[in-house]
Amino acid sequence: MRAWMAGLVLLMTTAAWAHGPEASAVKVRLDPLPAPMADIQVQVQTTVAPQLVVANHGKAPLTVLDEQGRAFVRIARDGVYADVRSPAWYRTQSAARGVPLPQGVSQTASAHWVKVQREPHWGWFDPRLRTEGVTVPHAVKDAGQPASIAGWSVPVRVGDTETRLQGQFRYEPLPRGVMFSRLTSAAQPLEGVTVSLAPGTVPALLVENRRDQPLLVMDGQGMPYLRIGPQGSFVNAREASQRNDLVPPRWVKVADVPRYTWTEPRAAHASRYPPSAVVRQGRRAVLDHWQIPVTLAGKTVPISGVVYWQPERGESVARAGHAHHSH
Repeated sequence: MRAWMAGLVLLMTTAAWAHGPEASAVKVRLDPLPAPMADIQVQVQTTVAPQLVVANHGKAPLTVLDEQGRAFVRIARDGVYADVRSPAWYRTQSAARGVPLPQGVSQTASAHWVKVQREPHWGWFDPRLRTEGVTVPHAVKDAGQPASIAGWSVPVRVGDTETRLQGQFRYEPLPRGVMFSRLTSAAQPLEGVTVSLAPGTVPALLVENRRDQPLLVMDGQGMPYLRIGPQGSFVNAREASQRNDLVPPRWVKVADVPRYTWTEPRAAHASRYPPSAVVRQGRRAVLDHWQIPVTLAGKTVPISGVVYWQPERGESVARAGHAHHSH
């Protein structure tokens, strides 16, 4: 279930990878669920902001209430329902503030429930989980140790039973250093194909293909994900779970040129934190080796690289790929 829930967040917040996870030492942690939620799975995931993610395969629907006690989303075994006249329904779809509201939407408008999804899972950016307004006491900062500094709570109903999702805001100081990725494969892995890597919390790959045949970039299951060639650049719009040898790709054009840049989670460390043992060593270390398979004219080669941890002190290194660029 954990891997499935993480995949759900990625599907719902694809733009988040462009910015990376919330770079804050204040973390949102979820307390154990109350007894009425025994058949419901809940996680807090952090992309551009903390997000509650729920899967409900139980008999009783889960209804979430806003700060004024108005219900705005209901997650049931037969799907997800939204009160489309509730301001909270719109404000929780994005981590941004000041989301414009459609005409007829207000806190006092009569409820109008609409089924918005057939599957029994949903994720939303609840403002009660925002961390930017949480102040870390000076004494806690000076101690430099993880500590709970405040609590959060979201009222819900399971069927007719009132209960709460709740948890803690915790100060978890970030290790002093940086993780960065570098290419180890050639800048030209195939004739006519050039690759470069841009730094970031999730690095970006830039691939250009000057050949007269398309280059295919494979996903984590070895299925075509991107096509870059003389007709432009295309993304396979089929969800990862639907990509297989029996289903042809559904290509959607995203650029008119034979080069494309995208953020690539496989080139990043799976966690925002390096292992404690690596931090204690106090020196640069390799955290991961990664590969992105690409195919051209029947030949498959990997774009490969490593992820390093560089502590704040010590050897200075460039936080980018090879010293080459595609134009």
